[in-house]
Amino acid sequence: MIYFLPFAIGGILGDAFGKLFDVIWSGIKWIGRLLKKLFQGIVDLFVGFFEVIYALIDGLLYFLYKIGVLAVKLFLLFFELAKMIVSLFVGFAKTLASLVYVPRGGSGNGYSDMLGKIFTAMQPLKLEPIAYILLFILWMFTAVAAIKLLSSIRVGGE
Repeated sequence: MIYFLPFAIGGILGDAFGKLFDVIWSGIKWIGRLLKKLFQGIVDLFVGFFEVIYALIDGLLYFLYKIGVLAVKLFLLFFELAKMIVSLFVGFAKTLASLVYVPRGGSGNGYSDMLGKIFTAMQPLKLEPIAYILLFILWMFTAVAAIKLLSSIRVGGE
């Protein structure tokens, strides 16, 4: 029995300390649950507050994003409008420049490269006479409009 006595005392002390630590651990868990119940309302209040702050920041950033999208769309609109105005002036300048006769090789019809392409595309339809009539009418209206515009500009004011 002498040999088993230290093991028996160690087993009794081990069981005692095991139960003591179980009681201490149960007490710590009980205090943790109590603190959770006491502070859960405060934690929920903080979480709700920061959710509102997050929603406000999210809304503000979305508003700024939409303002940026609107600014880009307006820029593109004005850019396309400026391109149209420039092409209008370039076309008007080319029209006025084409009123002066300069002997040179043309694109086949003497008016413009694009009209030559249109005539080539219309050849299978056999619409050349109608195209020439419409071309003459277009040229006539352009010439009359250019003459009216030039005659409305007065030299020396009034």
